[in-house]
Amino acid sequence: MSLSTLNAKRRGFTLVELLVVIAIIATLIGLLLPAVQSAREAARRTGCSFNIRGLTQAIMVYESTKRRLPAVTDRNESTSLAGAWSAANTASGYSWIFHILPYMEEGAMYNNISANTSKFQSGPFSVAFSGSGAWTAQNATSGNSGAHASTVVISQLLCPSSGGGSTVQTTSAEGNPSGLSFATEYGTFQGTISNAKLAVTNYKAMAGTHMVTSGSTTLPTGGAIQFSPDQPVSSSLTATPWLASRAGLTAGSVSDGMSKTVMVAETKERGYSSWIDGTTCWVIAYDPNEGNGTTNPSNVNGVWNSTNAAGSTITKCALTVQPSVTPLVKFLPAAKFPTNRMAQGMAYGVSSDHQGNITMHAFGDTHVSQITADVDPNVYMSICSRAGSESTGLTE
Repeated sequence: MSLSTLNAKRRGFTLVELLVVIAIIATLIGLLLPAVQSAREAARRTGCSFNIRGLTQAIMVYESTKRRLPAVTDRNESTSLAGAWSAANTASGYSWIFHILPYMEEGAMYNNISANTSKFQSGPFSVAFSGSGAWTAQNATSGNSGAHASTVVISQLLCPSSGGGSTVQTTSAEGNPSGLSFATEYGTFQGTISNAKLAVTNYKAMAGTHMVTSGSTTLPTGGAIQFSPDQPVSSSLTATPWLASRAGLTAGSVSDGMSKTVMVAETKERGYSSWIDGTTCWVIAYDPNEGNGTTNPSNVNGVWNSTNAAGSTITKCALTVQPSVTPLVKFLPAAKFPTNRMAQGMAYGVSSDHQGNITMHAFGDTHVSQITADVDPNVYMSICSRAGSESTGLTE
């Protein structure tokens, strides 16, 4: 074999050939990545759907046990402050999520908190020991405090697509964009428990269609998980504002039907997002920035209108709110909730980090729908009201 033949057999790739191969590989990777990302997001959506369905299933087990649906908060619906505890009617109430803990395999936490708060006479943000603080460790003392209940991260309350982490934002420097979704009250409370961080929920109760002003109080209304408990707190109980039987509506009050009524919706609120706080653990279907108490939306013959008369069908809903820092736009400005009960206001209502602006909604029969911002606002209001007798419904 000649030397020239041997060299020919050993000839490698040329630079041009290598570049062509690299270009082909890069093209294939570029084509594959979107498919991989879509598959991952599909898996996250499945996980989110599983989480929110589980919450609704727990709600319905609660209802079958108590003969009532839970209320958003269990006390002080007209006066409670976010993240507050005092021996008065300004204390935050325990949320609907807290009250369904025994039905989502968190019964031990529920029982331990009961033991350490004199059967919930002390609120969710109480910090004293010797049987009057909301600690998850049984018989907690100042030397062995365990974890405060408000800081316990429950994986079922976190959307797999959420980009915000598992704890609340308490300063304007946090988040992206910074200065939009934060709650200073929770930061103040965290200082009383050695700066342990409060845990988040990405799922809130659909408390109704819109805010209604009655006197000096503005509260959400019309939802199956109504904001106010069925039994109001009497003035004689303001020192220890608790009635163990205080729940929400009966299932029979949801006359539109469980399969047509939203119970729980997804949110990416990062500030007022403590899972244990009934004062903030809710959303509504309409944009709270619309109306002023006299021009709130109204249901006229099964159709939602922006005024009290027919002929002005609504064109907006909560899903159309686009929060921003400049100009400052929030889903629920502090002034829209009475007596400064939220210092900053909720930045986000119904929302998510899913691709395509999909938000998960769970109905009373526990089925889950993926709803986007282009939904007909009239239809959206219809599925979020419990007794509107609307003629329209969600088409899936």
